[in-house]
Amino acid sequence: MKLHYCPQTRSFTALWMMEETGQPYELERVDIRAPGHPSEAYKKINPMGKVPGFTDGGNAMGETAAILLYVADKFPQTKLAPAPTDANRGRFLQWLMFSATTIEPVMVEKRTGAAPNSFQAGWGDYDRAMAALENALKPGPWLFGNQFTAADLYLGSSLGFGMRFGMVDKRPAFVEFAERASARPSFKRATEIEAREVAKK
Repeated sequence: MKLHYCPQTRSFTALWMMEETGQPYELERVDIRAPGHPSEAYKKINPMGKVPGFTDGGNAMGETAAILLYVADKFPQTKLAPAPTDANRGRFLQWLMFSATTIEPVMVEKRTGAAPNSFQAGWGDYDRAMAALENALKPGPWLFGNQFTAADLYLGSSLGFGMRFGMVDKRPAFVEFAERASARPSFKRATEIEAREVAKK
């Protein structure tokens, strides 16, 4: 497995996931600001030319949620995703996709002060999204009780990022959830790798 990654980008979430699995992988740094990026070769990995990208033999993909799901399903022993036949699978998929489909748009809404149109926008609006997420995080500690999943990882990463830059309110449920997630050894290892990569600049 190879993770195509750039420090100080959203590809940190995929890096954290790779560390969470405890499985061997290769980290390939991508200079997203280099002239000529994305190359045609890289667009075969991630058609958008963005990071992260991921390859595993003949499989190649972009999109963080897709990478997290692929890796979680590849290593079912990690229990980072409910099995396809598990009753929690559908709700797990909903929350795994929530960062990309809902949190990202409402963070932009909050940052820019754009007027929401909850009826027409697929993501609703900021208040609706945050209320739904806050309710889902109770009673905890994770979305499905004591079992940490890739959906918790992605939400923990998104909440940490959003609160750090003032795009998500620091509600107690969000702060506590992000702190629990960032206390995991995998997060700390990913943070150390990120620091080393930043220092290479």
